[in-house]
Amino acid sequence: MPLVKLKDSLTGWHDVKDAADILWRASLESDVGRLQTSLSNHYSDPGLTIQDLHTGINNSRRAVVISTKQKITIAFEGSHPDEWYKNMWADGKGPGWWEFPYPVYDENGHRIHSFYRDMWHGMRKAAFAALDAAIDKIGEPKQIIITGFSMGGGVSILSFIGILEHIRKSYGSTSSRSQTWASDDKLGKLIQHITFAAVAAGDRGHYTMLNSLYERHKIRAWDFMNHRDWTQHIHHFSFRSWRGYRYILPEAVVGRFNAEFGDQGHLILGYLKAAEWMLENGTDQVKSAWEYE
Repeated sequence: MPLVKLKDSLTGWHDVKDAADILWRASLESDVGRLQTSLSNHYSDPGLTIQDLHTGINNSRRAVVISTKQKITIAFEGSHPDEWYKNMWADGKGPGWWEFPYPVYDENGHRIHSFYRDMWHGMRKAAFAALDAAIDKIGEPKQIIITGFSMGGGVSILSFIGILEHIRKSYGSTSSRSQTWASDDKLGKLIQHITFAAVAAGDRGHYTMLNSLYERHKIRAWDFMNHRDWTQHIHHFSFRSWRGYRYILPEAVVGRFNAEFGDQGHLILGYLKAAEWMLENGTDQVKSAWEYE
């Protein structure tokens, strides 16, 4: 089965818009209590809960886990302006100034982004606990959305396999107490991986492994990129491979929201406005940057 594509219809844009909206609101509000109030009011859901995640290596919150009546969103936030240089920390390095950087690999021998790996590992245990608590509250979630913007998109890439396997081993087909809602044949409807201008985080081997999981479980894995977003040029040369589908937002869409995207074409508010416009109007001009044979 091929990877799941975004259809030329309005239906796929609901979840894209909601993911961008959560990331935008999270970027505005550092206080998790006020963020919960904002989201609860927006979604008219007084039962909405939120758990913030910290890495131990960043000063600020790096992700939130949000649960509504039937949906869980794990949202990895973008970097703050004073953290931009950390996107360049693709290699590992010892504490001494004289020590040379070195490549970092995952457990399968594939090269990955060192700083993003450390960020994910720093919040992985808390992320699983927050996910379990959200599932406990809902019972049988209809959707679990993994999303991220910019740096957060890169971290989400390295988190995906761990989150998927946690769901499968705790609730799904490889669990001793498997539940129907999380069985392998339901994962395509249950899980989505939606990112916005995600900074690349793995080499071809790691992405091939991800694509295999996306394909096997029919998971929608889509990244959205403003065609004028300058970050598309900063990806580490070792990580310039294909993952899922990357949809390029053309001038016909983004040109309406130049102010919201900012001078560098890279603000999450712009991606939210573009998704809202697509949900309302639609266009067949949003195409993938690549196709698989």
